[in-house]
Amino acid sequence: MLKRLFAIKYLLLIGLLTIGGLIFLGYFSANKKSEPKYRSKIEQIMYDTKNKSPKYVITLPDRNPKTKKAEPEKIVAEVDKNKTEKKEKLTPLQEAMQNLPHLGALGKATNKLPLNYIEPDSNLVENVGKFFLPKIDGTKKPWEAYGKKVDVMPRFFKVAVVVKNYGVNQANAALIADGLPDEVSFSFSPYALNIKDQVVYARNMGHETYMDFLLPSKDYLKSDSGPLSMSLTASLEENKNRLYQVLGGNFAIGGMIVSQGIADESNVEQLSKLLTELQARGLLMVDASGEDFINNMKIDNLARVKADILIEDDFSKDSVANKLAEAENIARETGKVIIVTEPKPSVILALNGWFKSFSPQLSYEQMKEQNITEIEKPFALVPISNLVVE
Repeated sequence: MLKRLFAIKYLLLIGLLTIGGLIFLGYFSANKKSEPKYRSKIEQIMYDTKNKSPKYVITLPDRNPKTKKAEPEKIVAEVDKNKTEKKEKLTPLQEAMQNLPHLGALGKATNKLPLNYIEPDSNLVENVGKFFLPKIDGTKKPWEAYGKKVDVMPRFFKVAVVVKNYGVNQANAALIADGLPDEVSFSFSPYALNIKDQVVYARNMGHETYMDFLLPSKDYLKSDSGPLSMSLTASLEENKNRLYQVLGGNFAIGGMIVSQGIADESNVEQLSKLLTELQARGLLMVDASGEDFINNMKIDNLARVKADILIEDDFSKDSVANKLAEAENIARETGKVIIVTEPKPSVILALNGWFKSFSPQLSYEQMKEQNITEIEKPFALVPISNLVVE
């Protein structure tokens, strides 16, 4: 009996062990089937043993021959695009301010020497009422005494530049005087503040100095040229008084630059007398009116010249570049060119860059030593007084 019970227990134990083994094998098999199938060991290392999310991302080369290869240029473009997109976007105002031309970029020009006369020569000044006006002393004339002669090498063409409407913005005027070559001449607006001090500063920087002669405005309803301009309705006495106010500040002024405005049969008589007044006082006149009427007026012995290029309406980069290209052509054809411009920062910076492109003035021996056979840009800056004709 005991042997039979022992045999039954033994069989039960074996059955239980068998059932347990079958259950374990079934669980293991089911768990194994639930794991992902890997195509390679590279894929397998991306997962841990518990089928979690990938730890690494590995991109393999595309072996499909039909796939188009990426072009390096496009990749670079995409990278640059992404970098640009990541940068903080500027507002239109911020972008405009960032691209705004600034005269501080001029820096300081080198080799500048003050003119012989910083203050007016007492022999070239006469007191008329409350005004201290330029005058001729024997054969000595203000436009010659206050000017500066510049020698130019043979085969070079002369370029004279006058910045008119100068001095209204004193900070900009100082930057221009510091930064531009001293052969550039300045013509002050009669409405500029502290003109005498500004004239002294400009002449210390080597620049010839003049005053703007303002004609009556053609569009007086929109842009009146002010109480110091010539007036169509005023008497000759009043217009002469205005001229004296502009010239009578007791500073070293060599003449006047005539700006755009009305110059025709309606005011030819008074205009002729005012220009004769300039001649009688030994002053020069630059016709920057943009028309031929003043240039055709006969004023005996008046030192005068007509501007070839005016930069006073369109100050865009392309327009200024076209004007300077035109100036080069005129200089090559006639041997000289005269440019009159407004003191806009964009124009001043463009002019300064243009000046720097001029070929250096070398003697024949220097050119031979440096093996230079052709002068690429044979232009030489001169003050405006060097180009007037009496």
